[in-house]
Amino acid sequence: KNSLRVLFSLLQNGKITAIVRGVNAPLISKKITELVQEERDIAAGQKKRAEVLTKQILKYKLGFLLHLREEVVRYSVGIIKPDDVLEGRVEEIKQKIRKAGFGIEVAEEKMLTEEQIRAFYARNKDQPDFEDFVQFMMSGPCHILVITKREATDPIPHWKELRKLSESGPDELKAENPDRLEGNAETVNILNICDVQDSVEDASRQLAFFFPNFVKNKTDQKAEKTLALIRPCLLKERRNSIMQRIKDDGFEIAMQKEIILSEEQIREFYKEHENQDYFPVLLEQMTSGPTLVLALTRENAIAHWRDLLGPKTVEEAKKENPNSLRAKYAVENVPIGQLHGSSTPDDAQKELEFFFPQEHTLALIKPDAAKNHKDDIMQKVKDAGFTISKIKEEALTREMATQFYKDHTGKPFFEELVTCMTEGPSVVMILTKENAVEEWRQLMGPTDPEVAKETSPESIRAQFAQDILCNAVHGSSN
Repeated sequence: KNSLRVLFSLLQNGKITAIVRGVNAPLISKKITELVQEERDIAAGQKKRAEVLTKQILKYKLGFLLHLREEVVRYSVGIIKPDDVLEGRVEEIKQKIRKAGFGIEVAEEKMLTEEQIRAFYARNKDQPDFEDFVQFMMSGPCHILVITKREATDPIPHWKELRKLSESGPDELKAENPDRLEGNAETVNILNICDVQDSVEDASRQLAFFFPNFVKNKTDQKAEKTLALIRPCLLKERRNSIMQRIKDDGFEIAMQKEIILSEEQIREFYKEHENQDYFPVLLEQMTSGPTLVLALTRENAIAHWRDLLGPKTVEEAKKENPNSLRAKYAVENVPIGQLHGSSTPDDAQKELEFFFPQEHTLALIKPDAAKNHKDDIMQKVKDAGFTISKIKEEALTREMATQFYKDHTGKPFFEELVTCMTEGPSVVMILTKENAVEEWRQLMGPTDPEVAKETSPESIRAQFAQDILCNAVHGSSN
């Protein structure tokens, strides 16, 4: 697996004197430095070695370093350069990386500092155009990726293999092995659009440099997402009870939406069940009112939710596991269960994509907020898990603002709104995420910042809006 639950114990006189939980790079570095200094002091005669189990201490020190190496090298860091980011090619490049057999654990947009650029590209520092390249890399935002191999193996050898393919050239490669070239033109191309250094030492250093908490978080837990549906009858009658039960069992709700499903949607989602005797009842139940759709997350979420639900039919659940959710939340005279959960990781991925597809939404930081709070707002966007697929700064002309808000033409506040929108540059973004439209609206908060402060104090408008018209941000409604 990509994550290890690691507890490092440092011993002296047979007793534990320090513990490092997880792979915390700064703390590990500090502990190693202290251990090395201790050995130097002993060698110089400045300190006597205590009568302890020396071999056991050496074993712990060695184990400590080996565990660190095993964890870190399973990941590599990649950079998508500013020109591709500004041209809106990030999602396309990420898709190519995935098609080449890699996974992307984290993707974060950053304005790199000169120090970061020089550190990442240290091996290129003697190239004649390196100084120009550094300036280019500082000219706009980059996307920093944590890349892994889907089969949970170390990605670095695979990147090295791609580099060899690239350096061989298509004609040479075809002569050597015609079959090997098939599908590789696109694969090799990712080397030109995503920079990844290909040594274990680089990977370890860069991961700690760009994402100091990443490995620690990976060792703390391996969270999963699963889909849960609360069908109309149960939602209407016992909503609060089932929602409390979900929270009590350690789940967090990553995404949710309440939706009245059409017959077409139900037939598509349950197409494997369409020929079953119970399907007409299921169809009638599912179209009788709104269904609550949840993306639940926790460690081992898929199996845990499936076990809580119990057997698939109410009759089986009552006989075999009367404490299961399908038995406890059965609706009288209805033979089907009132809850749904994904059966396997593949099912979870497909079902989550069905209800929470990747969406794009327009986000705009208005001039006053762009001038005074841009960095804070951008940080909240990133912390909420959005990918910034495209971004630019532009001062709206009066004509553009009038067209943009044409639905408000003739309203008393229209002129003031146009003035607010044209007093300086706005930051215009395309945000991408599952359920992006609704989640951006939630992050913005209510239109009136005074209402936002009461109902959504963590929202952008509650924290950064000036008034109801100059209210920091704009987002698409639907």
